[in-house]
Amino acid sequence: MKKDYDFIAKIYDPVLYLALKPIRIAVMNEIIKYKEKIILDLCCGTGNQLKLLSKNGFKNLHCLDISNSMLEIVQKNDCPIKTYNEDATQTSFENESFDIVIISFAIHEKDRNTQEKIINEACRLIKKDGFMLVVDYVFDNKTTIFSRMGISIIEKMAGEEHYTNFKNYIQNNGLSGLIKNDRFKLVKNNRKLFNGVTISIYQPNTRTFHSLMRE
Repeated sequence: MKKDYDFIAKIYDPVLYLALKPIRIAVMNEIIKYKEKIILDLCCGTGNQLKLLSKNGFKNLHCLDISNSMLEIVQKNDCPIKTYNEDATQTSFENESFDIVIISFAIHEKDRNTQEKIINEACRLIKKDGFMLVVDYVFDNKTTIFSRMGISIIEKMAGEEHYTNFKNYIQNNGLSGLIKNDRFKLVKNNRKLFNGVTISIYQPNTRTFHSLMRE
């Protein structure tokens, strides 16, 4: 799949930048009062979310991705964003390193085991009074046919493994099937793109938080 990312890095912004810009702005508006907080974009891709935050006064921005090709694009614009070429399932950061962890359009493309590991790692990295913001697809009775078709076409373009993981993600009820109520509290949910995308804010419960801390 890493080879797929090298290809996706070349087409991601030309194909999706304009379509995703309103969602990036919506994410920024959700966290606009946290400009001084330490923020990590986990599986950051080409870094457009943090670039937008940086332009609007956010200071402590960190960007992690397994694809060096993606990070090279992040670094092109000379934004004051710290980049890390690491695996999001097991990062080198200390426990409770960040106030906010963003995971944007990264969960659906992974297999189930990797999805769970990324969510667990995000939980470990969040400070006790922090939260996780997840942006990803949602297909339910509120999602329009237009949205379903458009998203499915885009995901199919991303490659066979990517598309297979996306279909499994949808069949497993997306974030609601992955992020369990007994482990995380859903604080807020905002729907975009004809109800095909959800911007969800979660806080880990105390028991989950401590069980995931590394010694």
